[in-house]
Amino acid sequence: MRQHLHCGVDLGSTNVKVVLIDGYGCSVSSRSIPTPRISDGVGVVTDAAKLIALLERMILEAWREAGAGVPLRSVTVAGVGEDGLGIRQDLTPTGISIPWFDRRAEAEAKILRNGAIGGARTGIVIGPDRTAAKWLWLRHHKPFELAVARYWVALTDYPSVWWTGRPFMSNTLAARTACYDVFSREWIAESLQRVGAPQLPPLLRAGDIVGTIERGDLLTEGAADQNTVVVVGGHDHPIAAFAIRSLDPEARVDSMGTANLVYGEAAGPNPPYLDPYLAFSVPPRNEVGVSCLGVFELSATLRSAAADTDVLKAMLAEKRLQGSPTRGSSEPESEVAATRYRLEHASFYARRMFDAMDLVGAPAGSIFSTGGWANSRAFLELRASVFGKPIFVIEEPELTAVGCAYVGASFSTGACPDLRATRALLQIDPVEGWSQIYQELYPEVKQALDLNMMTNN
Repeated sequence: MRQHLHCGVDLGSTNVKVVLIDGYGCSVSSRSIPTPRISDGVGVVTDAAKLIALLERMILEAWREAGAGVPLRSVTVAGVGEDGLGIRQDLTPTGISIPWFDRRAEAEAKILRNGAIGGARTGIVIGPDRTAAKWLWLRHHKPFELAVARYWVALTDYPSVWWTGRPFMSNTLAARTACYDVFSREWIAESLQRVGAPQLPPLLRAGDIVGTIERGDLLTEGAADQNTVVVVGGHDHPIAAFAIRSLDPEARVDSMGTANLVYGEAAGPNPPYLDPYLAFSVPPRNEVGVSCLGVFELSATLRSAAADTDVLKAMLAEKRLQGSPTRGSSEPESEVAATRYRLEHASFYARRMFDAMDLVGAPAGSIFSTGGWANSRAFLELRASVFGKPIFVIEEPELTAVGCAYVGASFSTGACPDLRATRALLQIDPVEGWSQIYQELYPEVKQALDLNMMTNN
């Protein structure tokens, strides 16, 4: 009899990705397409109903490619953090979903900061990307969308809500609203009232069973049946980390995509607490402690040097980067040297974010790198030299989607596939001569980073 398949979905800011794995954890089919966007006259937005139709088509294509025949055993979705939408009693959207990166709520974010909304209890600094600011913007500009909403749900959770008929919100996504106390694990009532938040559904943790698929093309086309369960995923980065931490429970993750996001988990800090280098959230499964997320604009930083030229591509394709460690605080004039300097700066900043994790008690386990920039061995070698320790890479280009499928498999069957058994694990070691120089330079670089952080905040 054909083995059951588990579906993982990554609803990303740039791309939507679908991966099917078998019971052993091997990927058997995958799809990736650009995240669909439309315009609402202010900026790009998402039509959630059309997103579900697209997602169902992608899953069906992957299922048929894998041989069809046996319905999926589980479906799990993870993705963007702050995006959401109002839904009616029949679960249809009351409007569009504004993406987290949209800046239309700048004025509202400023109002909320001046009104002391968010802050240390939420573990994050409020900005126009936070759901709270978007709620206030909707109250000011599109009040009808909230007035007729039975619930507000995260865009990432919406497919699961639609398929099962059960409104909920992942706890890791609640933490991204700036109205949730990540230390006491409860909504901050005064913040919700201040921003005019709509009714919020019950919270569920990653791995919780939402229900079975009750409607949609997956059911009518045979990819799902009464035994196909929908499992909670939530925020994308913690889910990718969940898969990695199945190999090393104290692992730290260095995710290098459009943004560089570092991830770890800590038993502390004592609440309330706010750190300029970190945002605090809720670990996918743990009832206590916090997850630590540090963010650096990696692609934007590199574009200011040579990311749009052949220089950077050529350098990253090399077995080892040209040149030697940059001494001094000013950017070199030559394009090659300036590009290396930017790569070094990004790596120093990542190390500083890891240092911040040390201060709040996150165990310093092995560092695992993921994301598009992690495909460059030359960059990883430089990065390992800056960190002063090896970097590990799992050979899996769609780790978030695979992580979702692993969560689905683990909590729907009780048996977690072995990631190490089905994917190669590479170790990238520091370059000895470089690493020694970087360790000598780091105290001065750290001081400069901290001074710049204080100046800008």
